Amino acid sequence: MYETKLIESKTLGEAWEKACVLIMTEGHPRYVEAPEYKIETKDLPLIIKVSDPFLEPRISPKANTNRDQADDYSRKFIFGSGKENENSFDYTYYSRLRCYPDCKVRAFLPSVTESEEELEQEVRKISPDGKCVVERIDQLDKAIKILKKDPTRRTVVMHTWIPYRDLMKFGPKRENTSSPCVLLFYPQIVDGKLHMFVVMKTNDLYNAWPENAYAFTNLQKYMADEVGVETGTYTHFAVSMHIYQDMYQEVNKKFNL
Repeated sequence: MYETKLIESKTLGEAWEKACVLIMTEGHPRYVEAPEYKIETKDLPLIIKVSDPFLEPRISPKANTNRDQADDYSRKFIFGSGKENENSFDYTYYSRLRCYPDCKVRAFLPSVTESEEELEQEVRKISPDGKCVVERIDQLDKAIKILKKDPTRRTVVMHTWIPYRDLMKFGPKRENTSSPCVLLFYPQIVDGKLHMFVVMKTNDLYNAWPENAYAFTNLQKYMADEVGVETGTYTHFAVSMHIYQDMYQEVNKKFNL
């Protein structure tokens, strides 16, 4: 059945190995058709809970990456590469997290308007010329400042999604573009520890998860250090956790399936 599964582990490396076996043995066959590939996958909604994400191995020795590669990915994710415009995708997690383009006018509009005319009137109350005022927001910086001021705050959510763009998959500007796989980061400080919750719409378990989880937990530690607390648990939820068909043979061999 296609249902949400849960994996609990002490380390990131152990969690990834358990997840690979689970997806290969219980994953639901699912065909994916995208501009860049058309392929079958094994797929499940999967929650991975890691009790000690900084205990070794943080990367399984069976993963197709190493610590240097993961560290490089992590640095670019948190601090940027300085060459974001040269990225093969038309976004980066760094740009969506730390240079998020928001509109000051939109932020203070009423939640509901009855018509386009009413909406325009409301916009002009805030912006006389009727134009959006765009500001780049460093969500990470804001989140850290809020948690420093109030560690009990439960509303610190950092997200990557731009609805007007990312829901327009079949629009003329989106035909050959991508949208972020990671949707939100939700840090929570409980009992003096910063616990991190991550939600992804899709996640390539075999090829991408080891570096993803390594970088996301490094973000967790960076925030904890800045706020002045310890790190806690790491919880990772992918609505579509999958392994691609062209990796089946390799995964089966690696895990003796």
